[in-house]
Amino acid sequence: MIIDPRPEVAAMSPYTPGMSLSEARRDSGRQQMIKLASNESLWGPSPHALDAARQALDSISYYPMVQEPEFIQALAGRHGFSADQLTVGNGADEILRVVAAAYVRCGDEVIYPTPSFSAYRHSALLAGARPVAVDLASNGANDLDAMLRAITPRTRLVYLCSPNNPTGTAIAPEDWTRYLSAVPSSVLTVVDAAYDEFCQGERPAFAAAVRSGRPVVWVRTFSKLYGLAALRVGWAAAPAEVIRNLLRVREPFSVNSIGWAAARASLEDETYFSRVLQETLEARQFLVGQLDAMGLRRYRSEANFMTFAVPVADADVARQLRQHGFVVRPTSSFGLAGHIRVTVAPVPVLQAFLSALAAVLNQGMK
Repeated sequence: MIIDPRPEVAAMSPYTPGMSLSEARRDSGRQQMIKLASNESLWGPSPHALDAARQALDSISYYPMVQEPEFIQALAGRHGFSADQLTVGNGADEILRVVAAAYVRCGDEVIYPTPSFSAYRHSALLAGARPVAVDLASNGANDLDAMLRAITPRTRLVYLCSPNNPTGTAIAPEDWTRYLSAVPSSVLTVVDAAYDEFCQGERPAFAAAVRSGRPVVWVRTFSKLYGLAALRVGWAAAPAEVIRNLLRVREPFSVNSIGWAAARASLEDETYFSRVLQETLEARQFLVGQLDAMGLRRYRSEANFMTFAVPVADADVARQLRQHGFVVRPTSSFGLAGHIRVTVAPVPVLQAFLSALAAVLNQGMK
């Protein structure tokens, strides 16, 4: 007889990742594939980060540090925090779960946006909480006014995502200011800002809220701009008391030595990442112009991906694009049917992708 899991676990669906390159090769029968499905950096990591990672292999017989002081100090200096306001995790995903584990009690309510990253609902269920989904605003951003209306005396935690995944739309500064002035002090707000580096223009003052001691956790990652997705290095800023509680429940060695070394070296290579960011933003603008010229309705992305509507089934479009050598993400698994999410890549890659997309759509619409 198989033992039944907790009811909360039985209610969860396993995470649906973007198709890997090896899966796409098997599915399509092609060896030459370009993955545009998971918002990874096609520019790759800094050469200095790769060198640091190779050197760190010499120490893999030893446990890594729990909080690497040089790295924490470098992060603190760059973003204007004190060291006791920062923690790290095995990607941003671990931090999102750890916050719920530290603060959410059985029977509490956790509010989160939808469609968005599935980790928010999963974290709530694992903590024994009642997940409360709030639809996005019409522009694809988190609807902070609707989230405020959803708060009850049982609400313990609110997850926000800005820019939101999968729409790429960022929270407007004035919406954040209004939210922060109205949210009860008993509610902890977690801002998942994995794509923050790609935002242009005025940003919400998430970091300032942390510095002022508000109950806010600002979650970031080295998986996107810095190209370290496989090494799983995330970090978060929060008031020092919140950080102390997260450290109580976080796995002690969740960031490995290779990840520490590569992330530290990445922070030091500002020249490389300034270039990558600039080229990413230029490529994003190129993609915007081409999608508009094709008449495809898109969300206004502030991230390193673009999500747009397709006139035929999104899964069919993704399957046919694999036959042309491109792996993209149909967003039905997020609850956003009829759309495709595509990673922003160097312009020559995007040109080839757009040619394939035009061929697929022309064929599918006949």
